[in-house]
Amino acid sequence: MTNGNQSLSRGLAILSELERARDSLGVRELARRLDLNPATTQRLINTLLEEGFVIRDPVNQRYSLGYRALSLGASIRDDNQLVTASMKVLQSLTNAMEVNSFLGALMGDRIVYLLALQSQGPISINSRTGQVVALHSSALGKVLLSEMPEDRAISLLSSAPLQKFTERTITDIPVLLEELHEVRRQGYGTVLGENLPGVDSVGAVVRGASGTAVGAISAAYAPTLQPRVRFADLTARLVNAARDISLQLGCPAAALPRAMLARSG
Repeated sequence: MTNGNQSLSRGLAILSELERARDSLGVRELARRLDLNPATTQRLINTLLEEGFVIRDPVNQRYSLGYRALSLGASIRDDNQLVTASMKVLQSLTNAMEVNSFLGALMGDRIVYLLALQSQGPISINSRTGQVVALHSSALGKVLLSEMPEDRAISLLSSAPLQKFTERTITDIPVLLEELHEVRRQGYGTVLGENLPGVDSVGAVVRGASGTAVGAISAAYAPTLQPRVRFADLTARLVNAARDISLQLGCPAAALPRAMLARSG
């Protein structure tokens, strides 16, 4: 790695750490978290400060994301057709059923949240835009994996040990592959207490103009705390939402799964 690339990588790591942090951070804390020399961290911070990507609190001399980092993120969100098409549809679903709704997409070997909408319901799921989504235990992960060739899905699932988040988390790859066949057949995927205890979710793929998957949406709720939410109703609404977003993106109706057309027709 060249010095220039190393500096860029470290600078991006600083921005990522500031984005994850709930509060502003000092140089030594950043250096400790990233395993960097404090002097090197200070030099990188100074450059980011000059360019407006971080700001410094004049009282405690701690740092947080600056206007350029925030405006860049907002620009990407506003210019992204997938996000724009999904926002209103997901917000309507969130408000109508008091569930938490999400939009995610595959970026390289990871799935990340592009939208995370919190409802006024009784549960709050600590997810945010840009956060990496578990492939094996999330509805977003299952539906996007189901769109891949099986060898690609196996490669992603085998890249690291599958974490067991709850007693119901599936960590056996052959079992997951069988479930992916069912997801592909029915046109949606479900997660029943596999990612968070007591939280169920359903996901469906969003398709672009070519008819291929460009992302996925999901909705989550707590059945014991929200007895009025019927899972079948939520599934139908979410599948309809995925259909509506896909059509907005120019997906031909003929490219939508038959299960989706049957539920939405």
